[in-house]
Amino acid sequence: MEVILSFINKILYPVILMFTILPQLSSAQDEGANHTFSDINLENKKIIANLSIADLVEEVSPSVVNITVSYIPDSPQATGYGSGFIISANKEVVTNFHLVDNVDKIEIELNDGKIYPATILGTDEETDLALLQLQTDFTLPYLSLPKNTKNRVGEWVFAIGNPYGMGQSVSLGVISAIGRARENGGSYIDYIQTDASINKGNSGGPLINLKGEVIGVNSAIYSPTGANIGIAFVIPLKVVKNVITGIRDYGRMKRGYIGVILKTEKFQVEGESPNYSLNSLYGATIKKIIPKSPSYSFGLKEGDIILDINGSTIRDATQATRLIGALKPNELIDIIIRRRNKTYKFKVMIGERPSKSTLESFND
Repeated sequence: MEVILSFINKILYPVILMFTILPQLSSAQDEGANHTFSDINLENKKIIANLSIADLVEEVSPSVVNITVSYIPDSPQATGYGSGFIISANKEVVTNFHLVDNVDKIEIELNDGKIYPATILGTDEETDLALLQLQTDFTLPYLSLPKNTKNRVGEWVFAIGNPYGMGQSVSLGVISAIGRARENGGSYIDYIQTDASINKGNSGGPLINLKGEVIGVNSAIYSPTGANIGIAFVIPLKVVKNVITGIRDYGRMKRGYIGVILKTEKFQVEGESPNYSLNSLYGATIKKIIPKSPSYSFGLKEGDIILDINGSTIRDATQATRLIGALKPNELIDIIIRRRNKTYKFKVMIGERPSKSTLESFND
């Protein structure tokens, strides 16, 4: 017995003491650290202990709906399914444009199994969003859209939707990236990327943070196989709210338009060394001008480089498109362009942007 006690005192106790003190010493030596390792571990345990996705799902899911649509005759498919969520006491439902485009009939199923018809209040093809009106006199729960959300990469989020028409399901993940672009995603969205499982049928459903706040609308996935591989794209809340406001006010999203197809192009100021990067400027080059458009009428030409719009310096074609889109139709604006190594200032009257499909036909 004495031998064992001696061993503990001489060998084990110093080892235990060393492993207890070293992390604290290491933390104290790191002037940039705000916590000791033991504090961080304690905080993590508190987070895990207080985290209950089930409670949040129970609170949120009654406002999330399954949507079934019947398409008009001669459509490529007869029926479709997706997701959405109720956002107001007026029983407005947010979903994706691609789900309700060319539909003949829309039915909305609540998570309690009750089914109601719905009509379209307005759509926005550019952002793949639609606002529906659920037809019922019953009072229904809804998700209030927060004024603002601060999204961070690594933040836990969950999605609720109707994958493959199986019925309401929940998937958990994190925000993988912010400010993503995707092919054919349009010029008006910097997508949130998540690895929460999103599949066919999840489109139009909400992505929700651990405060129970809607941070976006699930829209698309990247997948060579068509199935979820952990890369999904979500329309951010700010875009969703802007489109909803436009539809409520006008029945559609109004955007400014000058009738140009743009490309980003770097150019060199004449007379300066090409190696002097500070004089290598960016702008939005006019690739094509639409006939009878504002740009055509006010004297802009193909090859002109847009440098400034109403006092805002232009970096690339996407920024120019968004700035123009945010302007009001019939507003007279200043555009500074570079043409044949000379700078000119034009006054241009803003028009209203046509539909995405109309613009694509011009581009073709």
